[in-house]
Amino acid sequence: MLPPSTLSGGDSHSYMLQMIIKITILVGWFSSRLRRYTRLVQEAANEAAEERRLAREEAALSATKPTTFPQFSRLPAELRQQIWEEALPSSRLLMLQLPGSSGRMPSFAECLSPVLALRKGASSRSRYNSVNVWTCSASIPVALHVNSESRAVALRYYRLGLAPGNTQPRIYVNFKRDIIGLSDELMQSPVGRNLWRLTEDLQGAKRLCLASASAASFMSMRQPYGLGNVTELTLVDSMLWAAGIVPRVAQLDFNHWIAWQCKRGSARWGYGRVVEPCDDNSQVLE
Repeated sequence: MLPPSTLSGGDSHSYMLQMIIKITILVGWFSSRLRRYTRLVQEAANEAAEERRLAREEAALSATKPTTFPQFSRLPAELRQQIWEEALPSSRLLMLQLPGSSGRMPSFAECLSPVLALRKGASSRSRYNSVNVWTCSASIPVALHVNSESRAVALRYYRLGLAPGNTQPRIYVNFKRDIIGLSDELMQSPVGRNLWRLTEDLQGAKRLCLASASAASFMSMRQPYGLGNVTELTLVDSMLWAAGIVPRVAQLDFNHWIAWQCKRGSARWGYGRVVEPCDDNSQVLE
């Protein structure tokens, strides 16, 4: 394109108009990225503050509780097994992440430019070249590695699963209890949809949580992708969740996190069980 000084009057006006349009588009793109990153940082700060509050409450309760029980091994076997069962988590959040995903808070530069993030080494392997398996940051249930007795009890409820195709399963899951988390990134990614299609035991998923923006996509893909058995769907308006980042409080206590999000107007039930804080905001998807 010729410089403005060599253009005629009409061409010069056209050139300037094109430049103004390009600058406007660039400013709009930058502003949207800045707003997105600002919201991510604010959500992360809120999560950290709530986590500290919960930690203080837990510390206050723990101060009055005994830390050991030497007589446990003397209890009848049936009672010990019942105690191990009660010690199992009522539910866990399994946020499925794409191969190569870090699941961490991105820097501002990474938010602006994925290419720049790759050059700086934020991801040393392309997800398209990574092993095609889900990753998940959820902790393994403690009872699985306390002793042989606790492990035997835990294995009645948990099994290794969520393996696409013929790959080795790596994630312990209980589809009746655990919540499967799906991010916007996963729902919109061809890699994510392919892994979803290849993971046959996802058909056993009962409880799902996804970002509100993905609700329409989920409803259209629910039957073709084998998720017709879902009985409880939770929708959250969380930038962290949409980006595939596990919220700190949700990882500690998902039910508390959902109730907290409901009170803030950032979560609702798509269908299924409705808890007290969400009654006024519950919606049903047909």
